[in-house]
Amino acid sequence: MVNKFGSLSLQGKSIGSLTFAGRNLVGANADVAVAMLNVNNTLNTENVTPQAGFDFSIAFGTPLKLIDAKIIAGTARSNQRSGARVATKTGTLLPMSDAKTDTLPEEEYDAVFVSGKDKTVHGRVRSADAFDSHDLVLFRVTPNYKTDNRGEVARDDYAEPIISNYQFNFIQQSKSGDVGNDDNIVRILVDPAESERLQAGLKPGDKLVPQGLKFAFAGNDATDWTVYADTLVPLDEKATEKPASNQNKATTNQADKAKG
Repeated sequence: MVNKFGSLSLQGKSIGSLTFAGRNLVGANADVAVAMLNVNNTLNTENVTPQAGFDFSIAFGTPLKLIDAKIIAGTARSNQRSGARVATKTGTLLPMSDAKTDTLPEEEYDAVFVSGKDKTVHGRVRSADAFDSHDLVLFRVTPNYKTDNRGEVARDDYAEPIISNYQFNFIQQSKSGDVGNDDNIVRILVDPAESERLQAGLKPGDKLVPQGLKFAFAGNDATDWTVYADTLVPLDEKATEKPASNQNKATTNQADKAKG
C-alpha cells in the first residue's frame, strides 16, 4: 500500500485551546469512549481517545491540554464493512495546571495535518513517524487529472486535460532491498506549476528532500495518507543544512497562521 504509515505524533497545543464538551462512544462496536473537545471557543470539536482513568465527569467547559498525542487509522463506524478507516486522535488529557508537556521536543513537529480541498490546518505533526525525508529516491512522476461531476476528465478551453497535481513516487532507500516489504513506497503530491519546474532534468534515482510537508488522512483501500509538499530539493543541496530546519520554519508559520 502506498503511504501506509502507522501513526503520526500530533502536537496537542497546535490544535488550539481545548475545553471539555462531553463523552461520546465511537468505533466499530460503539465501545470506545472519547472526549469531545471544543476548539478555540468555537462550535468546532475534536474527539480524542484519552488515557486510561480519564475522568469523564468533569464539568462542561473545563480547559484541558493534550500531550503525547497521535493520529492513527481508526475503524469507521458508519461504513466499516467497506473497510474505510478514519483519522483517530489519541493522547493524554490533563488540566491546564499540570506541569507535564510533550515528550518530543517542539522542533520535531515539522509538518502539518490538513483536511478538505482547501487543506485546512488542524495541527502540527512529526513527519519522521512516516518516513525519513532524507531517504527518498525518485522512480516515477505522473499527473493526476481533475474530474468533473460525472467522473470524466475535466478539460480546459483548448480541450486539454486539466492537471490537479503531480505524483512524485519514491522508494525509501533504506528499505529498497527488502523485497518482502510492499509498503515502502512514498507518494508526494506537488502543485502543477512547481512540478513542471522541478521535472526539468530529473531522472530515476534522484534523491529529493520534500519541503513544506502536509499530511491528510485518506483511509481507503489504496492508501492511508495523502502527502503534499510545497517543493522538493535535491539532497546534495541539503547536505550542509540542519535536517528539516527550513521545512520546520515553513510549516510552523502555516500552523501559526491557521490558529490566527
